[in-house]
Amino acid sequence: MEAVTKCIELAVKKKKLLETSVTQYMIRAALAGVYIGFAIILCFKLGEFFHVANSPATYLMSAIFFGIALILIIYGEAELFTGNTMYFTMSTLDRKTSYKDLVKNWLFCYSGNVLGAILFTGLIVGTGLLASIPMNHLLFEVVEKKMHTGTSELFFRAILCNWIVCLSIFIPMQMKEDMAKIFSMFLLVFTFFLSGYEHSIANFVLFFISLAVPHPGGITIAGFVHNIVPVTIGNIIGGGFFMGVLYYYVTSTPKKIPKEKNVTFPSIQLGSLKK
Repeated sequence: MEAVTKCIELAVKKKKLLETSVTQYMIRAALAGVYIGFAIILCFKLGEFFHVANSPATYLMSAIFFGIALILIIYGEAELFTGNTMYFTMSTLDRKTSYKDLVKNWLFCYSGNVLGAILFTGLIVGTGLLASIPMNHLLFEVVEKKMHTGTSELFFRAILCNWIVCLSIFIPMQMKEDMAKIFSMFLLVFTFFLSGYEHSIANFVLFFISLAVPHPGGITIAGFVHNIVPVTIGNIIGGGFFMGVLYYYVTSTPKKIPKEKNVTFPSIQLGSLKK
């Protein structure tokens, strides 16, 4: 499949970039965290209008534009940890990268994404846009739910989340037109966001912002850690196994079983048996 080949080629390119300049790579990873922040502010600003009116369309409207984040990341050539779980699993299985390359990339990309989330938080706090939002704001409501959801539930939601997120990267690779790619990204990211699945990097942005402004007592550092650990592990499994391993396996060429040679037995003359 062409998309699998592209994923492997991108992983090799990312490996070389990290080896060439750690600084450049970290900036690209930080940009992904910032781009997610842009989309989050838009989604929760829009959703709050419906939340105040107790509209059943609140979460629908909050989710509809989150795909902007992935479009900015893909077309802006930023580095997103959750997508790299798929890329490097495929390339490592194909022996184009090593397990050391895989771990190195994931660590640097994850760290860069977190730095971007911190940077964006500092910038958004500086704007004062969220300085006086009410304690029942949609942002706080969503964050509190995330911090108090059960560990196993977070884990499985994270698996499904990155499965869909990686599909939203993988499927457009098989399309030629940019508008078709953008529409499919929008639709698939909308699916994960509205479904209530858990994305580790998006959660970093949400949690940092919520903790940086006056917030309800239910939003805590302990709740932050309670969410991020199982969600990160679930994201790795969703992208690494359910996309990376499975798609590499189903698109690989099966090994042909060698045909057995026909065995011939020497003919026995009847006359020889009479002797």
